[in-house]
Amino acid sequence: MEMCKNRRMVTIAIDKCEFKTPAKEGSLVKIYAKMEKVGKTSATFNVEARAYNVYTEKYILVLSTQFTFVRIDEDGNPIPIHITA
Repeated sequence: MEMCKNRRMVTIAIDKCEFKTPAKEGSLVKIYAKMEKVGKTSATFNVEARAYNVYTEKYILVLSTQFTFVRIDEDGNPIPIHITA
């Protein structure tokens, strides 16, 4: 929503979400997303969850996947995305 400057973004797909390793008790889980691709009405993001150990200051990849969102109008119809800097 923030990158596309539109509050009407809906999730249409989440790729396989397979956990690589567990986040251990006491770890802080941080979620990171990076825009990978923008189409006419959709945007795909690479998403990673990393466990951060506050004692060792090390990160461990917990999972990675892709989310695809579509911009819609007030009636739920797909409309073009306009990315602004």
